[in-house]
Formats: sequence, structure tokens, C-alpha cells
Amino acid sequence: MTHLCKMSRILLVLVALGVTSTVSRTASADDADEVATYAVQRRLFRLGLELNAGVGMLPLNAFNKGFVVEGDVMYHFTTTWAWEIAQAAYVFAQTDTGLEQQLQNNFGVQPTQLTSPLFLGSSNLVFTPFYGKLAGLNHTVSHIELFFPVGPALGRYQNPGEWQAGADIGIGLRWFLTTHTSLRVDARDFFLFPFSNPSLTQELMFALGLSVEFGGDER
Repeated sequence: MTHLCKMSRILLVLVALGVTSTVSRTASADDADEVATYAVQRRLFRLGLELNAGVGMLPLNAFNKGFVVEGDVMYHFTTTWAWEIAQAAYVFAQTDTGLEQQLQNNFGVQPTQLTSPLFLGSSNLVFTPFYGKLAGLNHTVSHIELFFPVGPALGRYQNPGEWQAGADIGIGLRWFLTTHTSLRVDARDFFLFPFSNPSLTQELMFALGLSVEFGGDER
């Protein structure tokens, strides 16, 4: 009898362990399904035709810094791919850094050529792989996305006056304000070559702009 009681207790323990294991696996599977369902969600905003306008700066030139007004027209085929049909930046002001005067006064050196841009333009394929949401003080939710433009570019220079052609590549951050408006921060790196010689000219542009979208919708 004692032996049977011991066997019964062992069987009860094994059954209890089996039930616990099954419940644990079921709970883990449910948790995994819940994470898979709610961790990745569809984008709230879908863009169509986009018009962007803003201001920016060209900081690379050691002798003067350029300030630009810029804008672009972009069409979004999907939430991932878009065509920036035309992007343009016009230099409306320049500031002298004083380096030229310093070289002349301290070393008697006169730079041979001080070319600077008047206009930069490009047409780009835009890839947007990242989209996310940020919670602000647990009261507001901000929708943002990260995009990467790349394509052919063109520049107009002065001293000497000439056109240069090449390519640009960049990175941009978009912050959605409403369904049809967003704030953009762009950084573009232009690699241009004069038609007269093979020397490389590099221009870096930082810009802050406001975009208005048409034809998109809210999901």
C-alpha cells in the first residue's frame, strides 16, 4: 500500500509538471504572437506629391560661407521609394571668413582662385527604409522617418563663372506635423567636376525646410 501511495504521488507530480510546461509554452507563444502583431505597425502617413521649401548653409568653403534658399518637388510612389524630380538651392548671401586677408597679411600669399557656388541643383532617387514613433513626456506621439537621396547634380559657380556637373548623396529626417505637413532636416553632399578640367569640387549643404504634401492619406 505504501508503495502504491508513493507511485501515485510521483504520477501526480509528473502530471503537474507537464501541465505547467504546457501552460508556459502556450503563454510564450501568445506573447510572441502579441509582439509580432503590435511591435511592427503600418505607417500612419502615406505621402503623394510633396513640395518643400527652406533655408540652408554651405559650410565647407574655407574663405566664405554661403547661405541658401532651397526647395524641391518630390513624388512618392510608395512609402519606401520616391523620386525627387527637382531640387534647387540658390546662394543669396555669403560671409567672408577673413582667411584670405589673413594669408595676405601674415604670409604674403594670394590665393590663385576663389571660386564659390551660386546655384546647386539635383534630381534624386529617394529611399526611405526607416519609420518610427517617439513619445514626448508620455503625452504626445511624434511620427518620424529617415530617408536617403542620391542622384545626378549640377552647380553654377563664380570666379570663374562656369557650370559643374556630378552627383549628390544625402540623408534627411522628416517629422510629421499633420497628415499633410512635415518638417525636414536635410544634409546633402555634392561632388562636382568643372567641364574645363577634372578637378573635384565638394559642397556640403545643411537645410531646414517645411513640406506640404498632396494626394497622400492617413492610414
